[in-house]
Amino acid sequence: MHLLFIFLSKSIQEAFKQFGYLGIFVWFITVDQIAPVPEEITLIIIGYFVSHGLLNPVLAGLFAVAAFLTVDSVYFYLTKTGNSFIKKFTKKTESHFVLSYKKKLKGHLFKTLLILCFIPRMRLLAPVYVALLKIPYKRFILFDALSLGIFTAVYISLGIIFHSSLAPLISKAKTTGHIIFISAMVVMTFLTIFFIRKLKSRKA
Repeated sequence: MHLLFIFLSKSIQEAFKQFGYLGIFVWFITVDQIAPVPEEITLIIIGYFVSHGLLNPVLAGLFAVAAFLTVDSVYFYLTKTGNSFIKKFTKKTESHFVLSYKKKLKGHLFKTLLILCFIPRMRLLAPVYVALLKIPYKRFILFDALSLGIFTAVYISLGIIFHSSLAPLISKAKTTGHIIFISAMVVMTFLTIFFIRKLKSRKA
């Protein structure tokens, strides 16, 4: 939660005015891979920054998608090379739930990639299983880009809409508005983490 408060601080907002787009890319390929804050929450926060005029929604979305595609490409090629970490990762996640989506990837690639985007943390499994199924990289990356574009647009839009709903409060007290937003993000993060843990317990 501490990371979320830092991310929303005034100094970070000022930094986004100058280095926001590169910052988005670096965040998603580094911190996002180990941080407890889900991608969905980060994208909503980006939407919040967009609503404040700190970021352009199209450029922010493109840099986010570029970062996601970079990460997915790394996972794809690590799987192709037989990386030991990927082997351990797949063994831990081989449940009936996951294997059902693995089968669907071969017959309905775009539809399945799109669904996996909206299941927290399940998206990271897609490039691994696509590589194992020997689906061509060019075909995978095309449909992955389309599904990630939709996923990114939805959550950035939610951040913009969320801010709009707070407009009356923010106009009266900007500080209070930020506190409400931060509190809502904390609650959403806890709920997302709870959902992921519940999903994992069902897989087990």
